[in-house]
Amino acid sequence: MSQTNVALIPISKENEIECISLKPREDQLSLVASNADSLIHATKEITSKPYGIYAEDTMVGFILFDNEIYSDGYYWILRFMIDEKYQGKGYAKLAIKEVINKLKNRIDCKQIRVSHVPHNIVANNLYKKSGFQDTGEVEENGDVILSYYM
Repeated sequence: MSQTNVALIPISKENEIECISLKPREDQLSLVASNADSLIHATKEITSKPYGIYAEDTMVGFILFDNEIYSDGYYWILRFMIDEKYQGKGYAKLAIKEVINKLKNRIDCKQIRVSHVPHNIVANNLYKKSGFQDTGEVEENGDVILSYYM
C-alpha cells in the first residue's frame, strides 16, 4: 500500500539511534554518507537541521537541509536517504515535496539546491521528477548540482 504523506521530525537524542540504524541497500552504500556521518556534519553546518522522515510512527529515512540561507545564497539539501526496507514506496518524493513546502514561504528562498554523485541515476530521476533542473554546475568533488526554483 502506498503512503499518502510523510512527516519531517527533527532528530533529537530520543530518535538519534533509530536514525543511525537506517541503511540504504548494499549497492547504494557508496552513493550516500552514513547517517552517523551526516549527524556529525549537521553539527558543523549551522544553517542546516537534520530530520527523520516518518511514515506514521516509523522512521523510514533521513534528510538534512538548510533551515537558513547558506552563505552562497541558496538553501541546500545536504544529505538524504531512505532505508532499504522502505524504498520504492514513494517516501522519497514525498519527503522532497515536504522540504519544498517547508521552505517555499521563506522570503529569501528563491532556490533549493542538491547535489549527488554523477552515477546516481535514481537520485537524479527523483530530483527531476520533483521539479529540480540540471544547473550544468559540478562541485569540486565532481558531484552534479541540481536546482529547484521557487
